[in-house]
Amino acid sequence: MLPIRIFREEWDVNRKLAETFGVLRDDFIPIINEVVGARALKVDNDPVNAAGQFAYIFGTRNTRAMFRSNGYHLHRENGIECVKHPEQNLKITYQSVDFAALVNHEPRAISGKGPGSEKTIDLAQGCLFSNEELSSLNQKNVELYSIRTGLWHFCVSVNSATDVCAELSLVSGIVGGNFGKFIERIFIVNPGEWEKLSINGEQDSGDAVEFEPVVSRK
Repeated sequence: MLPIRIFREEWDVNRKLAETFGVLRDDFIPIINEVVGARALKVDNDPVNAAGQFAYIFGTRNTRAMFRSNGYHLHRENGIECVKHPEQNLKITYQSVDFAALVNHEPRAISGKGPGSEKTIDLAQGCLFSNEELSSLNQKNVELYSIRTGLWHFCVSVNSATDVCAELSLVSGIVGGNFGKFIERIFIVNPGEWEKLSINGEQDSGDAVEFEPVVSRK
């Protein structure tokens, strides 16, 4: 099995995001702000899972808004709400997780993953490498290989007002109703960073997430 590639440093994260997706880390901060704010909408009379539902709705809505402003298309597949690159088999969906951006812990989906997710991930990730590519890749040169396909999950964890982390990651498949092993993990918000990033994000974006259309082509 190929080793997991983790991108943590801001310069490396921005390089990877720009190269693969045509976006930067700062583009995700307003989305996370919306998720955190959405969870706070829950009141006592709401269903017990309301905070999670609000997070999913606002996370999906704003993830799509950001990527669609960069030329991606609205996409649905086997019940998975996502966006798709206009020219490549590259898709992104939102996901609330227990913990994100921890090197020694791979994210677990809060709500688990069903057959639709399993089928979609299997189809998307099954074409990541050809047989020739798999045979030629090794521990030494795998770091030079850039993956620009598959179904990626924008994973956000909110465990308190300040304990907020996020990553954009590529999972190999579903095991036992949840994420299996990961192939690549791009850390958007590391532990301890959120308080500073959220303040800057609020100053930049105001009360709502607004995206100017910028069409990206690769």
